Amino acid sequence: MLPRISSQPWKTKEYITYRRFWLDSFLNTFSHEMRGVVLDLGGKRENKRGTFQPPSDQVRTWWYLNLDLSTHPDIYADVTQTPLQPGNVDCILCTEVLEHLKDPQACVDEIHRLLRNDGLVFASVPFFYPVHADPYDFQRFTEDGLRYLFREFKSVEVCRMGGYFGVLGLLCELGILGEEGKTFTSKFVRWALKWISRWLISLDLALYGEENISRQKFTTGYFLKAIR
Repeated sequence: MLPRISSQPWKTKEYITYRRFWLDSFLNTFSHEMRGVVLDLGGKRENKRGTFQPPSDQVRTWWYLNLDLSTHPDIYADVTQTPLQPGNVDCILCTEVLEHLKDPQACVDEIHRLLRNDGLVFASVPFFYPVHADPYDFQRFTEDGLRYLFREFKSVEVCRMGGYFGVLGLLCELGILGEEGKTFTSKFVRWALKWISRWLISLDLALYGEENISRQKFTTGYFLKAIR
């Protein structure tokens, strides 16, 4: 379960961060499987980030569910308690949501309730990534943790989103945001971090899937595909 990836992602005008690049790559790769009634948990109709756009030509309905009214959701509800009837959804997206929940199992149980038999869920979570409250940030998940959360699904695939050098590259990339100021030193640090991060990211993409066992323990996060 690997996405189509670019060797130099920052050359695209939509590039934001290395982690977002992996998420968009997975979503764009598997967009052809998003059909029928699709529910985007925590998704934003407004103020989207990244390159992914819903495949409107092949879905019947794409519902955004969110508690943030500024994103103009179709459904205003908590991801752990939705007003929808069971078994009426064909596909669910739950990207970058579970880490923000006090009870992520309740959300996964709700996904299982809403999906029809053989329905699909695509989910993602960060691992090596800074704290990012929205409005809270409670936890990180390993592959084992994700498989346990989705243990009631009949098929679960989990894939790393980048490797060891990608983690280092992402940290350098995000470090640029923390280096402010107009001094020569600040400008030099930002310049150095930019090119170091790009070199590390290129190296990560070139080596991904061929790392040794020790380096396979590092990743920016995980992407999951599960069948109910």
